[in-house]
Amino acid sequence: MPRSPTAPKIRSQSNIPQSYVRDHLRVLGTFFQLIQANADEQLLDEFFQRSTYRLQLWVEKIISTSDEEQKPLQDRELPPLDVALALHSLMLSPRRYFEDSMVRFKQLKRINEYPLSMILAALDVNKMGYDEVKCHLAAEYWRTRTGFAFDAIESMRVDTTRSVQCPFCGKTEDILWNGARGFAQAAFEHKCPKCHELFTHDTLRAGKFLQAVNQAKKDRGYCLPNTSIILGAHLDVQARCPAIVDEVSGCFENSDGQFHSLKDLAMSAATARGDMMTYIAKKLTLPDSALRPESIPLLLRAFEHSYPFTQDVTTARWFIEDVYRQGWAGGPSDEDLDMAYDQYNDFLERSVTVKRRDPQWRDDLIWHTHQLMPDRYRADIASYIHVFLDHLPRGEGSDGYGEDIVIVTAMASFVNTCIDPPNTSSQKEGHLVKAVSPT
Repeated sequence: MPRSPTAPKIRSQSNIPQSYVRDHLRVLGTFFQLIQANADEQLLDEFFQRSTYRLQLWVEKIISTSDEEQKPLQDRELPPLDVALALHSLMLSPRRYFEDSMVRFKQLKRINEYPLSMILAALDVNKMGYDEVKCHLAAEYWRTRTGFAFDAIESMRVDTTRSVQCPFCGKTEDILWNGARGFAQAAFEHKCPKCHELFTHDTLRAGKFLQAVNQAKKDRGYCLPNTSIILGAHLDVQARCPAIVDEVSGCFENSDGQFHSLKDLAMSAATARGDMMTYIAKKLTLPDSALRPESIPLLLRAFEHSYPFTQDVTTARWFIEDVYRQGWAGGPSDEDLDMAYDQYNDFLERSVTVKRRDPQWRDDLIWHTHQLMPDRYRADIASYIHVFLDHLPRGEGSDGYGEDIVIVTAMASFVNTCIDPPNTSSQKEGHLVKAVSPT
């Protein structure tokens, strides 16, 4: 339900401080300059692929920790600027970021707020980049742990390879970024020297899908992307995820109940004269499947890219460019920010009555800033309007949205392991498995 007229406005300084919004704008200005340094579209695509890979390295090698406590990043854990850009994008899909931090990359639980002040403190005021002295400790630690250059532009020039694991046999080797069949190319392909299987981006995506299904079958605390339930500010992976996993895995089992291998899937896709992800989508929509056909794209969206994150981190560039074009990167007036907060309040109230809504750029700025504080965002949204607002950045997904999109999902008060939770909004995103009678 919408908030009552007497409910406190979410614009209060305790929710989204103006200072945090201004810091966000300053960092966005730096990101804009970084993107402009790679303005050629082909070069920019490679830049984002590299930054996503470097984000993976940062999560696995820099902030990896044996405990899961939320604690501030240390000086040596300062992310390279391209990694900071990718992390910013990652956090602008709040549901999937929450899921990833609870299930796939538990190191992310340490970050309950995007490190704006840390990044700003390390910037050189005379150029759009880090001060070499201020980031020296982080740069040395990064080079020691990853073997790559800390500076994003330098890395584009000197780091020619990345590690890739063969999806068939698991052998890891270094593969060139560039070249006719380099990893940065759409036509990438590589023959594994161990198992002699040829694999492509499509093969890696299919392997990522099968690996996720297998892990979810073995570990009931794991879930497939976009299948958990958000209850208030908490994540529930037990209520319906096992039922969804059983349905998904059942689509890829033979008559003996054995799960298809990646090689089996590759052969079947070749016989069907299509790519592997298209074949997977068709298998999931067979008549005897209990999966809702309209929800299959939501499930498969996480596998549109071969990297392990479930978001497309390239999409935030449009928002960054919008902000810069509006001239706000230099800092808005207090009156401009007051208007942005008012528009965000109106945006939240309107969002509960529709399944999708395009925010305007002013309220979009406050909304994005709010999402950079994940714990606070979930708690505020739950108490303020009693629905969860997810965010699909512009252009994400095969349906090619032209603007930022709000996904409204009602908070579930009760669930059944075989039946989807009640959803009072018109959005069907929460209903992946067709309703069946409990047994």
